[in-house]
Amino acid sequence: KLKYLAEHADFQVNIDSVIGGGIRNPEEAVVIGRRAVELGFSTTVGVIHDGEGILKPLAEREKRVFQEMKQLSKKEYARLDWFQDNLAEAKPNNWRCRAGARYLYICEEGLVHYCSQQRGYPGIRLEDYTLVDFEREYNTEKYCAPFCTVACVQKVALLDNWRNPQKTSSDTSTEEKKPVGQVLGIDH
Repeated sequence: KLKYLAEHADFQVNIDSVIGGGIRNPEEAVVIGRRAVELGFSTTVGVIHDGEGILKPLAEREKRVFQEMKQLSKKEYARLDWFQDNLAEAKPNNWRCRAGARYLYICEEGLVHYCSQQRGYPGIRLEDYTLVDFEREYNTEKYCAPFCTVACVQKVALLDNWRNPQKTSSDTSTEEKKPVGQVLGIDH
């Protein structure tokens, strides 16, 4: 199937492997990564997280696989992952998570959550999510950010690391909310 995809895809394909957490054979990630590169795909490696979306530190064997995987890939958007280096060493990252603003995770019930690992907050129905919600979440510091392993959330926030400091959740105000659709003039 990957060969077929390589021959016919009109879009860029990235194969992401996740290691850590005591996976029986982490070296399989290297085999997959090499095959991906042979087929012309980009390849990335991520560090596994626990059920709370927080880092599970890598064992020495997994760290070696992590470093080998990093050597396989080209320099491109998929490689904007230097935050993974700290995670591989169980070190925190200092960044501004914009989940709930730049990145939305919408579950099967249609509720907005920070991400797949932080379900439950804000927990607002998408149709009721407002610009006030976007602004609040953009400005709210997330407790889970230092050891966050969710690469897509990290990547969409890259430029925000240089602007707009965040506030703790107790600092944010509760302003009157207007549904985004109403603000944009979209009728239901």
